[in-house]
Amino acid sequence: MRPGRTAPGTRWVALLLLCAASGCGYALIDDDAGARRSIAVAVVDNRSFRQRVEIPLTRRLIEQLPVLGPYVPADRGDADLELAVELLDVEGRSVSGPGRTPVREGALEFVVRLRLTDLASGTLLRERRLVDRAEFRVAVGETERGAVEEAAYDLARKIVLALDDDF
Repeated sequence: MRPGRTAPGTRWVALLLLCAASGCGYALIDDDAGARRSIAVAVVDNRSFRQRVEIPLTRRLIEQLPVLGPYVPADRGDADLELAVELLDVEGRSVSGPGRTPVREGALEFVVRLRLTDLASGTLLRERRLVDRAEFRVAVGETERGAVEEAAYDLARKIVLALDDDF
């Protein structure tokens, strides 16, 4: 064989490896190929008496928009849409441990309202009311703060999914 030339079977082996790799479940995905819309997310408006719940919820919303929907967070001046979320109520409940005993299991119930607006026309595209509940058990080291973080994550996912027509 002359120098600089490949063995006759090398091309076939390379082609076979390429075909095998393409059938293994990997694919090249162009994230820019889909219809992604820019969306401004206002800081969650907390109308409840429970404080410091709006920041984790706002953070989770911005995190989940590109994961679950065709949205890219943007500044209001550059966005096509605006998402406004109001935290209407957060109510704490003792699930077990009634009376004067300490709370053994508690729950926080969250009620939010979301509004999706087209910034160009001012048209209200979606308005939904969502409810979520997060429990915590003191006996295993769970806290109310952990329940807030869990609810922020769950609510953010529900809100992003609710932006779809089919929700």
